[in-house]
Amino acid sequence: MRTVGILLALVTAAGLRAPAQSPAPSDPSRIERPFAAGGKVRLDLSAGSYRIEGRRADAIVVRWTTKHAGQKVDAKVEPRGKEAFIAIDGPHDNFRVDIELPSVSDLDLDLSAGELSIREITGSKNVSAWAGEITIEVGDSAKYRRVDASVRFGEIDARPFNINKGGIFRSFKWDGQGGYNLRARLFAGELKLLR
Repeated sequence: MRTVGILLALVTAAGLRAPAQSPAPSDPSRIERPFAAGGKVRLDLSAGSYRIEGRRADAIVVRWTTKHAGQKVDAKVEPRGKEAFIAIDGPHDNFRVDIELPSVSDLDLDLSAGELSIREITGSKNVSAWAGEITIEVGDSAKYRRVDASVRFGEIDARPFNINKGGIFRSFKWDGQGGYNLRARLFAGELKLLR
């Protein structure tokens, strides 16, 4: 017994401990990077279904799902001071992406095609897409200095600015007294600007 007690005392004195558990493997379909509010985020997005929401105070979080496990997704999130670059390239069927940003962020976004929803983001927005359904929550129209929106083939529903028109070469411009700019360009599809 005395020998066991001495060995335990020596082990404790030497600072030897049981090996720590390995950290859980990182989620291969999730990226998180620190990024402060008030910056500009540039997004280059391949075809898919995207939901962008202002849910973070100091980070960018990107999550995605694919139709089949193991489908290749190339996703980059690169903060650089007051600017961040997000590039996503994934499969062309049933590809869904959720992006959480600081709620005060300027956006400069290109989408090849698909569905895009932008909600709870306060700031200037420059959005362009080839085809699809684009929904942008703009909030109070008084926040904007300049709005310039167009759809080559399709419909614009911009209720905060009292605009609703469809057909070919639909567009409108609006000037106000706010501090933000909104530019939205869609070649074919439906553009919705919601309060």
